Amino acid sequence: MMCQHCIKAITSEVKAIPGVQDVQANLDDHSVRVQHDGHASVSDLIAAINEAGYDEVSVLA
Repeated sequence: MMCQHCIKAITSEVKAIPGVQDVQANLDDHSVRVQHDGHASVSDLIAAINEAGYDEVSVLA
């Protein structure tokens, strides 16, 4: 992630997942924080980020 376009792409893809309530992408530390109702799986979140064009994903719970 290097620009506002990156943030918009990731945010848009992740927000499209049912159950996702909020997405915060941060350019400074290259992180994406997702708040969801428990119905969004980690694999769904990673797939959405990959769909936005980003493939290095680490998951912290």
